[in-house]
Amino acid sequence: MTLGLVIPRRARACWPQSRAHGHLHVRQYERWGLFFVPAYLAASLWQKLNGRDPYWDNPFEREAFETAP
Repeated sequence: MTLGLVIPRRARACWPQSRAHGHLHVRQYERWGLFFVPAYLAASLWQKLNGRDPYWDNPFEREAFETAP
């Protein structure tokens, strides 16, 4: 989860992966600007309406998981 350009910390054990994942969301936010949150939510809604998981199948999350080590 990111809050604008801020990445809240999680447990130390998962910090390296969380940090890489969060940094990708920051880059997405920089790319999309104020449209990022509505686009993210719309993508989740679209997945839900099509019978898919709104989090795991969200293209923003898929990009973040594929890019993070």
